[in-house]
Amino acid sequence: MYAAARRLLSSRARTCAAAAWAPSYYYSHSAASSPSRPRFPTPREIRRGLDEFVVGQDKVKKVLSVAVHNHYKRIYNESSNKRSRKSLPCGGVGTSGDDEIELEKSNILLIGPTGSGKTLLAKTLARFVNVPFVIADATTITQAGYSGEDVESVIYKLLVAADFNVEAAERGIVYIDEVDKLTKKAECREDRRDVSGEGVQQALLKIFEGIVINVPRKRSRDNISHGYVEVDTRNILFICGGTFSGLGKMVIERHQHCPFGFGIQICHDLRNRGWTTALQESCYIDAIENDDLIAYGLIPEFIGRLPITVGLTNLSEEQLVQVLREPKNAIGKQYKKLFKMNDVKLHFTENAMRLVAKKAAARETGARGLRSIMEDILTEAMFEIPDAKEGKEKIIAVLVDEESVGPPHHRGCGAKIFRDDGALELYVYQNNIKLPGLIQSNPRRGRIFRLCLLVALSATKLWIYQTLPCFSSIYDWTGLMLCKANVFTQ
Repeated sequence: MYAAARRLLSSRARTCAAAAWAPSYYYSHSAASSPSRPRFPTPREIRRGLDEFVVGQDKVKKVLSVAVHNHYKRIYNESSNKRSRKSLPCGGVGTSGDDEIELEKSNILLIGPTGSGKTLLAKTLARFVNVPFVIADATTITQAGYSGEDVESVIYKLLVAADFNVEAAERGIVYIDEVDKLTKKAECREDRRDVSGEGVQQALLKIFEGIVINVPRKRSRDNISHGYVEVDTRNILFICGGTFSGLGKMVIERHQHCPFGFGIQICHDLRNRGWTTALQESCYIDAIENDDLIAYGLIPEFIGRLPITVGLTNLSEEQLVQVLREPKNAIGKQYKKLFKMNDVKLHFTENAMRLVAKKAAARETGARGLRSIMEDILTEAMFEIPDAKEGKEKIIAVLVDEESVGPPHHRGCGAKIFRDDGALELYVYQNNIKLPGLIQSNPRRGRIFRLCLLVALSATKLWIYQTLPCFSSIYDWTGLMLCKANVFTQ
């Protein structure tokens, strides 16, 4: 009996360990003992998960939601077909002809300016579907046999992120950033190899399509690998991203042909002088075709492995304000939490947030520029707070207003620091500033009201003490008993 119970427990432990790689949605939560079809998050549910962290980019969210949903539905279809084939008796034939149809994966190419949310979208997708995720930099990869990282190092990083669980790594997501830096170099002659450009594109072709790669296992302290493990990249979803600066101009030139004759040189000079702004370029991203990417420097085979191409637009000032305060991981919420660790309240005015967004838009750095601006504003306050813990030097509140931010092309005076109780309220009242979560009132009137209330209570107590003798006797008896209790305890 004990042996049977031990075998049952061990079999259950093996089952749980085998299922540990799977995302949380891969198995149904019903109480039925028979295996049921796993529930995938619908594209609408994935979109809602992306909306919690990413602002704007509605079309990109829809495309990514559909692509990820279809990708993991394809993975389950293949695994279920394998199980059904194993369950058939020897020589048996499948009942449905659709089981013989193999579904191919669709890798994704994200094109957009810096700070538009490419990396954040990939991170949020991996977090939502609960699979191993890794970010690789295309600029560090070189062709095999040359100095630098090989393409296989990307799969090794994914294996490390999956804690060397091969099955989990084979269902992960890889985001390759700065793909636009892999374009063919114009100065490279035909008799020389472009080992960090076209050579890397050619090396990535096989892992995009699907190949079994020998990846080293865990390395020891002496940097010696313990053998190799085979990883199949057929079910790994690859998401590539890049800014592709100047691609919008190529699309504009294709849509707006130059006039013939004397107007050719004038039109060319206007374009070279920045006649097409970054915002105008981002509007033409949706019209990008494969010929534009080939003219930019990507080889046709590389583009063919990325069938889903979607463009991201520049964030407007209103969207940058939303990035500061609305998402779960908003920049404003991060700094408030950072100040709260030192028991300091951080406040932002509405106009200050809009000025920060206007500064980031003027720099054309997108959401990435917001953090650098906030760091510049709050550096002095973050330097003073850790040492001012008690006494008169203790910092109670920090305020970021219009003067703290400054005009779009100049630095401000930095965040304002308040050390006394009521100093922030007094400053807000004198300058007629509206702060969310702060009661707007005159602090001087509040102090006068508290003083009047104290005088009234003292007068009432004195009147009761003089008018009612019983109250005075009870008061004296209570004081005497407290004194005796104090002497007894000592």
